[in-house]
Amino acid sequence: MSRSHPPARPTGPAPAPAPPPPTPAPPSARRARTPRSAAALLSGFALLAPAVAAGTLGGAAPARADNPTVSVNGMRTAWDAAEPGLAPATVSSAGFGRRWSTAVDGAVYAQPLVAGSTVVVATATNHVYGVDAADGRILWQRALGSPVTSSTACLSPGAGIVSTPVYDRASRTVYLVAKSSEGGAHFSVHALDAVSGAERSGWPVTVQGVPVNSPGVPFDPNTSAQRAGLLLLDGAVYFGFASDCGVGTYVGTVAGVNTSTRKLTLWSTESGSASQNAGVWMSGGGLVSDGPGRIFIATGNGAGDGSSPLKGPGDRPGGHFAESVVRLGVNSDGSLAPRDFFSPTDNREMDHGDVDLGSGGPAALPSGFGTAAHPRLMVQVGKDGRIFLLDRDRLGGMGQGPDGTDGVVGTTGPFKGVWGHPGVWGGDGGYVYLVENYGALRALKYSVNGAGNPQLTSAATSSEGFGYASGSPVVTSDGTASGSALVWTIYSGTGPGGQNGELRVYDAVPVNGTLKLRRSFPLGTVTRFSVPATDGGRVFVGTKDGRLLAFGRSA
Repeated sequence: MSRSHPPARPTGPAPAPAPPPPTPAPPSARRARTPRSAAALLSGFALLAPAVAAGTLGGAAPARADNPTVSVNGMRTAWDAAEPGLAPATVSSAGFGRRWSTAVDGAVYAQPLVAGSTVVVATATNHVYGVDAADGRILWQRALGSPVTSSTACLSPGAGIVSTPVYDRASRTVYLVAKSSEGGAHFSVHALDAVSGAERSGWPVTVQGVPVNSPGVPFDPNTSAQRAGLLLLDGAVYFGFASDCGVGTYVGTVAGVNTSTRKLTLWSTESGSASQNAGVWMSGGGLVSDGPGRIFIATGNGAGDGSSPLKGPGDRPGGHFAESVVRLGVNSDGSLAPRDFFSPTDNREMDHGDVDLGSGGPAALPSGFGTAAHPRLMVQVGKDGRIFLLDRDRLGGMGQGPDGTDGVVGTTGPFKGVWGHPGVWGGDGGYVYLVENYGALRALKYSVNGAGNPQLTSAATSSEGFGYASGSPVVTSDGTASGSALVWTIYSGTGPGGQNGELRVYDAVPVNGTLKLRRSFPLGTVTRFSVPATDGGRVFVGTKDGRLLAFGRSA
């Protein structure tokens, strides 16, 4: 996370319903207490099938009744390909609009999760609710301790639960991280029954101890904030730490908790240091995985002393990873270790100018976007507006391109900076969408250049602008059917604190260089970098003024 940022702009619980009938879980959402093959896990990350038709990338996600994690899946494509109820004509109809609004205690920074017929929403005051997706009734609610008062406007007024939890369909468990003040500031990992809200036996787990690669430098909850979305992978939950708006002395950390044994592991982005920063913030974007034992993160400022990262090949990582995209591997004992990295050659200038790479979260692209030489691609963009196209198996190190340049698959821009993460549409030839800071919604077209290399080219922007702290895009579609895709965004209003926010929906395919605004809906005051959830023909949005809103058809 950067060291500085622009200024920010009641009823009681009803009885819990009977549990819904079990449904098979996609491998990306399972607890994985039994061994799983790599192929099985990959099938759970939606949209990894080969091209199914000319001009169509990736396979459509299977129908489901959940939205279990931030940006739809562990690859963070933000593409929900099973939404025929959100067809463009339906969204444009008079019968589509706000269906209900439910009051909750506290600001909602986390993306709501859909667990069967229940929407789970967590707040910055450490309250968690299960809400009926159909009518907005509160089914259960829990308070998880007193939140720690934020020292800055970034997470005002409280810093309780500000990251997006993750839902395990197999066990119907919601995992989340809360910061509480009882006995001093501390972080706890909770495991709640999605049907009743009850805490699972043996939980919560306190985040404490020393990172495996940083002996003598224990984790400090007082200077840390947990904003990046949680990842459920191979029977463990992983999450990242940065700072509370860059204030004080802090260092980036990645933590993991085994869901069976509750064993905790910690890894530091700056080995041996408590103060070199390199936070894992990513504007709330989730840690990424494209298969067993593989986790990707992006880090922020911290290269000021020249030691981070060391120039060299990506597959020879050192101990310092500011201004980087890092691939971590999970060892047999559950500990984490770096396997590969990329950092721009001008990382020191980026650090000095507070234009950190880690203001953006990475997104892995579906397999149809790749080529034989680069079959597994990733997009990363930060504050300086350069869009890096990376090979997930060879991230690029530092200075490994011709004449010491960046050794990446491609670079587009620079455009305006991004505080967020991309959304992906795999139909109509393939697009990637970004919401710029004080800029526009931008569409990048995927193609292969004359040399046979993948590339992203700017194809369109929205006519409407987006203010600071607007959210990241989500794409809905009916499979890969042309003309079925829409891009949903949360516009962060005109006031200094997210007032006059809007839910905006755009046609996914540009016309004459413009992304057409199909409709917009008022939201009230919204939180920074928030993301809508989509499921079953509905769109769910949490707000800063303590409301969970649902949009959809009247029927």
